[in-house]
Amino acid sequence: MTAQRKAQVGVGLSRDATAAAAARKATEDAMAQAGVERADWAVCFFSADHMAGADVIREAVLDASGCLALAGCSAMGVIGAGQEVERKPAVGVMVGRTEGLTSKSALLPETGAGLAEFAALGSEADGRPTVITLPDSFRVDNARLQKRLGRDLPGLPVFGAGATDDGVLGVSLQVGMEGVRSASLATLGLYGDYRVGVGITQSCSAVGEPHFVTQAHDYVLQELDGRPALRAFIDQGKALGIDDMQQAAQELLFGFPLDPVQPSFVGESCLVRPLAGFDQQSNGLVVPYPMEPGTAVGFMHRNAESAEMDLRRMVSHVQEQLAGPPDFGFYFDCAARGRGLYGREGVDLDAIHGQFGPFPLLGMFGGFELATALDTAHVYTYTGVLVLLRAA
Repeated sequence: MTAQRKAQVGVGLSRDATAAAAARKATEDAMAQAGVERADWAVCFFSADHMAGADVIREAVLDASGCLALAGCSAMGVIGAGQEVERKPAVGVMVGRTEGLTSKSALLPETGAGLAEFAALGSEADGRPTVITLPDSFRVDNARLQKRLGRDLPGLPVFGAGATDDGVLGVSLQVGMEGVRSASLATLGLYGDYRVGVGITQSCSAVGEPHFVTQAHDYVLQELDGRPALRAFIDQGKALGIDDMQQAAQELLFGFPLDPVQPSFVGESCLVRPLAGFDQQSNGLVVPYPMEPGTAVGFMHRNAESAEMDLRRMVSHVQEQLAGPPDFGFYFDCAARGRGLYGREGVDLDAIHGQFGPFPLLGMFGGFELATALDTAHVYTYTGVLVLLRAA
C-alpha cells in the first residue's frame, strides 16, 4: 500500500479566454494533480484580461476545490504548470490538503490593520505561520505597509507581491472567502511545522564603488560624496557606455543595503529603487526611498546577463536551505522581469525546475514584491522572490 503524501498539493493553469472556463479547468487540473476530492486551501492568480470575471473565477475555484481558505489577485501575468504567461488571458490555481498545516485566509484593509490578529489566529499547536499577502499595488502605501509588517509581524516569514493590472487603468483586485475587492490585502496564513526555503534574486548588479548620501531632502537625492547627484549619475552611465539619458534612466537604478555597516548589494541584502525624475534646482535625482546624510547607496545596472547569473545563485541558495526536495512553492516575480528583461520566456522557471525538478509551483508577475529578510519584512522591486515549503 502506498503511503499518503503529507502535502497533497496541485497546480493548474488555463489560457482559456473565458474566465469561468479557465478558472474551472485550472482548479480541476490542480485537484487532479493533488489527488484530493476537497482542498483545505487555494490560491488563484488571474491576468488583467479576466478582471471583469473575477467574481466568477472566485466562485469556480471555491466550487471545484471546496476549500475553506482562499487568497488571490489580479496580475500582469501568471506562472504555473511549467508556463509563464505575460499580458495574455490566464488563470493559475494552486490547491492543497496538507497534513500538519493549518490554513486561514482573510481580506484585510489597505492599511494592513488586522495583520497581527490574523497571524495570531493559529493556536500554539498550529505552529509558526508563513504569511502570503497580496496588496493592491495602486492603493497601498508601501512605506506604511512595510512599517506595519515590521511592527505587527516581527520576525515572521511574510511573502507576496503587489496585485496589478496590465498597466493601463491602474486598478487591481484581491480575492478571498469574503468576496472580491480592491484597496485590500488578500492574505493566506499557513501554520505548521514546515521547512521554508526563501531566495530573492535581483534584476541588476552593483557597478562602481558604493557612495554615501551627503545631502537629501524628502525624496530628492541632492549630493553623493559631496558632488551633485546628477553628475555622479551621468558619470556612472558613461562608465557603462550609456550616453543617452533615457536609456540610463531605464538601466541604471539605486541599491540601498539593509546593513549600512557592511553594505551588500546581492539578493535580499539590498532594496532597489528606480530613478523617478530630476530636480533641476539642485541637480538632484528623485528616488522613492527615504534618504538622509550618511545613507549608503550603490548604482545598480539592470541587464539580462547579470540577472540570469543571480537567478542561478538564488536557486542554489534555496536548495541549501531546504535540505531536500520541495513539496510546493510560490514565485513572486516583478512585472519588469520576464520577457521584457531577458528577451525570451521561461528563463526563471527553467532555472527553478532545472534545480529542483518538477513540483507544484504557482506564481505571478506583480507590481512589487514582499519578503522577509534579516527578520524584517521588506518591499522589494525588480526582484524575483522564491518561497518553497517542505514537510518537516
